[in-house]
Amino acid sequence: MRPQGAPRGPAARLALAAAVALPGCAATPEAPPAPARAPTLAEYRAFRAGHPDLLEPNYLPFMTHPTPAGDAQVFCRWPDAAMPLAVHIVAPEIAESLQDEFAPRAPSDYVRAVERALGTWEAELEGRVRFRRVEDPRDARIVLRLVGEQAGASDDQRDVLGETPDASRCRIEGGDAAAGVLRVDFEVRESRLYLADGVGLLAPDLFEWVALHEIGHALGMRGHSPVPADLMYAVARDRTLGVESHRIGVPGLAPEDVNSFVSLYELPNGAVFAGGAAPGPVPPALPGPPELAIGPYVDARLGFEFRPPRGWMRVPTSQGVAVLDGVTWEPSPSLQIVVHRYDTIEEFLARYGSWYRRRGRVSLPERLDVAGRRALRVSIADREGLAWEEVTLIESGDGRILVATGECPPELAGEYRPWFRAAVASLEISGAPPGAR
Repeated sequence: MRPQGAPRGPAARLALAAAVALPGCAATPEAPPAPARAPTLAEYRAFRAGHPDLLEPNYLPFMTHPTPAGDAQVFCRWPDAAMPLAVHIVAPEIAESLQDEFAPRAPSDYVRAVERALGTWEAELEGRVRFRRVEDPRDARIVLRLVGEQAGASDDQRDVLGETPDASRCRIEGGDAAAGVLRVDFEVRESRLYLADGVGLLAPDLFEWVALHEIGHALGMRGHSPVPADLMYAVARDRTLGVESHRIGVPGLAPEDVNSFVSLYELPNGAVFAGGAAPGPVPPALPGPPELAIGPYVDARLGFEFRPPRGWMRVPTSQGVAVLDGVTWEPSPSLQIVVHRYDTIEEFLARYGSWYRRRGRVSLPERLDVAGRRALRVSIADREGLAWEEVTLIESGDGRILVATGECPPELAGEYRPWFRAAVASLEISGAPPGAR
């Protein structure tokens, strides 16, 4: 399970706001494999330079398997020739003590949930992964065993809802890491999916989420995503607090899940991500004079467009967009634009002003025009001295407030402020589309 805590930055906070809790899992009930060495942005950029077609954003570095000697990290998955993967589903026996006497659940409800999860993986990865159901477990490459009981808690007392004991079963059969690809063999024989947690029997839609997650491990992901909004993030939900997953009812993969698994199955099997010891700390590269992308980012949903900083990663969100000078899984300077339904800046501040003031030391407000609209700008230095933000509030004139927030470490504020301001100055606002938030 992932340790407590999450990456800082606007993209991480957006993810945390969207994802209250997700199913937890364990690699084995007895002794989980040691976590792989934490990847670095420098390693990822070096790998991406050799594989420029990777889909982004992704969490590819967290999917890798260590070689036995620990001298390299490699991607390991089912070979293309294994498709469609033969899958056997073991129906559960549900203890009477777990059933709601007024609304009992049939074992077939949970089998169908697993079947839907398999179909979701096929659809989301556009056929790169395929399954076929077999009735005899001896004919299966993967057995999905549904267990009608509670698995218990992990070391940090979180509910464990699924186990994939062979998640780290990547056999290195030869090759030279320096050549960039090793000969590998990957196999996951069984995943165990538990129907109950400390509160009782799971609803089938939540169980479908558990199945989706464990199938992801069975397809080649050894670790977990560090981004809380992703399917492959590992946090045990707590139903004692009345918490449900934010996407229950519409199970599926987040964009980073899709990008990561599509890239995994497009990369050569056994591709080497990084070798040897982790490089030492690399001082952040200063961005230099601001350069904006030639073409604008257009959000037709919410009625705005702007030119992001050139080369920054773009991550659309439900209320706008975040652009980052880095990746979503590592603290990175970023700019996000979010749209709210308020007529004036004063109405917005009446609702959120105290929240901003609690964040840290707020500068005196600066009034200005952005895109010909009334705007207000402040900077915020957080109380821990770890982040500096510049927040610009812009009235659209038709019942919307656009909030542009640039964030970076305090020591880089002078270098990144011109980039944030240049991107905000390029903003163009159109009429509010019907239903715009």
